[in-house]
Amino acid sequence: MTSIQDRLTADMKDAMRAGEKARLTVIRTTRAALQSAQLEAAKQRYDAAAREIEARHADDPAARDAALSAISADAHVVLDEADAEAVIAKEIKRRRDAAEIYRKASREDLASQEDSEAAILEAYLPKQMSVEELRPAVADLIAELGLSGPSSMGKLMPALMERFKGRAEGRLLSQVARELLAGT
Repeated sequence: MTSIQDRLTADMKDAMRAGEKARLTVIRTTRAALQSAQLEAAKQRYDAAAREIEARHADDPAARDAALSAISADAHVVLDEADAEAVIAKEIKRRRDAAEIYRKASREDLASQEDSEAAILEAYLPKQMSVEELRPAVADLIAELGLSGPSSMGKLMPALMERFKGRAEGRLLSQVARELLAGT
């Protein structure tokens, strides 16, 4: 199985060969977002190691400096598939939010462009569950947790987000949960 990043690279080359400028731009911006996420992950790993070294060698500045200089600041942290999917999901959400704003401003041309970009990116994520698939699963979780009434949304949403992470959008989960809790 090829990784998301490998698929993006191959698809970028295909889009270049085919002259698909819109698709190429979307893939390039997504690859840049993945690169930013990799750099951020490397920075967090380095900062955590530095904090640990400083705590361990607080009383010995020479040992602290030697240990800090030995830390690798490798910026080539490889994102796992879940992290890459999270970055792509964030990019999709950003485009959907922009489309909504454009629609409110009566700019349907820009909104449809954002929607088409989101559709391109959806191909890199696992298939999302539909409302029809979610209803029984959410109802089962509500019963499992013993929740009822709209006041239970605060307890239900974290459980839903954990259980359906990467398989359903938070907005859709919230909509289905509100419908089901309103009926109980």
